[in-house]
Amino acid sequence: MRRITFLFILLLSMTAAAQHAPYFRNALTNMMVYHIEDEFGYNVYEIFKDLPALEKFDNHDISLRVIDNSKVKNVKGKDSGFHRQQYGGSMVLTNYEKQCNGQAMLELLNQAQVGKRMVAKWFDLQGRNAQDAHFSTNLIERRSDYNVSIEDAEMARYTVEGVNVMQAMSEELIEHSFVLVSDMTYITAEDRAEAAKATLNVLGGIFDALTGKNYGERAAQLAGDIADSFTGFKVWTHSYLFQLVWNDSIANIFYDKYYTETPNPERIQAFLADKSSFKLVYLGEESAVYEKTQKKDKYTRTGLLELITRRSIDNNIAKLQSEYEPFRIKTPISAVEYDNKGKLKGYRALVGQKEGVSETRSYEVLETRIEKGKITYKRIATLKPIANQIWDNRFNALMENDTDVATEGTLFKLVGSPLKPIMAGMLIREM
Repeated sequence: MRRITFLFILLLSMTAAAQHAPYFRNALTNMMVYHIEDEFGYNVYEIFKDLPALEKFDNHDISLRVIDNSKVKNVKGKDSGFHRQQYGGSMVLTNYEKQCNGQAMLELLNQAQVGKRMVAKWFDLQGRNAQDAHFSTNLIERRSDYNVSIEDAEMARYTVEGVNVMQAMSEELIEHSFVLVSDMTYITAEDRAEAAKATLNVLGGIFDALTGKNYGERAAQLAGDIADSFTGFKVWTHSYLFQLVWNDSIANIFYDKYYTETPNPERIQAFLADKSSFKLVYLGEESAVYEKTQKKDKYTRTGLLELITRRSIDNNIAKLQSEYEPFRIKTPISAVEYDNKGKLKGYRALVGQKEGVSETRSYEVLETRIEKGKITYKRIATLKPIANQIWDNRFNALMENDTDVATEGTLFKLVGSPLKPIMAGMLIREM
């Protein structure tokens, strides 16, 4: 009964607010591993906590955003902290080390009740204490503005099938909740430059000894001066992806035992005491190396560190989206474009290099369907990005490219014949 009441309230808000086709955004809780022993560990922490939210996700950050590596044991309990790359040696973790890290993080996140914290945020748990605390649908209502057409909302008010549709939509919103934990290792360009200068000085001395001249010394000094004028970082980033477990049985437990829109200490205390119902599952890991070196007059060290931190995370998100279908973003076509003669130029969508768009990748145009109370997607066409028309939407791209002009969105071309006409508002997803 409580679940039906919740859905009815949600439907009324959707009917008033929603105006366009279903568009599901994944909710992302973004976290990092903090290494206090690193020279720039605190700087990375400061930058990470102030980074703007990732645009293609609903921001689902919770109070726990940083994992202190010094307080962590891996799953075997033998080593302190997560396995990570070592400076100077091999920078690649073995599959066993990655799996150990993923399982250790999963155990830590579940012990910290991260899944329950995410559910509490979805249902906007409010109140100063258990005596006056209650849930609300405010956040789900706001995020549902993306997710239902006004026709579906009208249908939902008057039909059993409509209630099933709205239930499917609200459940899919919560089901597509993810946690991303990024572990970063840095080495500075200055560190590498010092090593290079030492090598050059040794080689220069050998060259001078062989020739009786000081050419090698002058060349080494010149190379050292050039190295000193640059700053930069090389970063190895491992990103671990987790998903909130949310299905009909877990939803029924929440609605039947805990959900209340008015203060109810018994229900709230029971929710807070539940340590087994709301869990995360480990999906997998992706890693990447990102390097950036610039003249010191263009970037400060902090600015460059911010750029690299954000881009390294973006790179791994793009890889994870290619690997794990539930994590892939669905983006609406923003415009169908024609030239001045009325010939079709292509279809524009607000995705680009940050999401890993490249000429080698293919995208499907999706038709959204409701079948037996479940949301399904059917491919009606295939698109490819057009060369030189891929949007550079990476963090700080305008500054890096020294331009004030940017065309938003990537232009896609049709591959083959569509099953139905393609219109603005239809969704595309990487295949």
